[in-house]
Amino acid sequence: MDHGVAPSTDPFVLGPAESRGPSGGPWRTRVVGADTGGLLVIGEARMPAMTAGPSLHVHAHEDEASYVISGVLTVVLGDERFDVPAGGVAWLPRGVPHTFANLKPDPVHVVGMVVPAGLEGMFADQSTYFASLEGPPDPDAIAEIGRRYGVTVLGPPVAIPAN
Repeated sequence: MDHGVAPSTDPFVLGPAESRGPSGGPWRTRVVGADTGGLLVIGEARMPAMTAGPSLHVHAHEDEASYVISGVLTVVLGDERFDVPAGGVAWLPRGVPHTFANLKPDPVHVVGMVVPAGLEGMFADQSTYFASLEGPPDPDAIAEIGRRYGVTVLGPPVAIPAN
């Protein structure tokens, strides 16, 4: 099996408040593909209590992993729903419809990894779009940004139950 070798990259260390990529919505890109020779993107999300995530979607090119630092992340993978507690990991392979939400009364902190890199361009475009808004985001505009990166919206986000 060919394991390949990533192009040489420069080492670096980031402090807790530092990022080398875009931030927008709850997602903050910490490490971009240029930092890793195109191997992966690392980011994090902080979601307040009772917060929907993205629409149900599928990636054509990337796999994702989500490591829950604190709280409980609800993850939908295909037709199944899972509650992933702190210390848990969710693997979201390309081609599998997925979404996530925080359906609990406590905030969620998640570290995400995307392999291979490239999706940080979508995060940058989304960040620019979100910064330009004066009202709620247009789901069609978000879907169009995703399409440019091989991400197809399939359905709505996870519904947040009424209190």
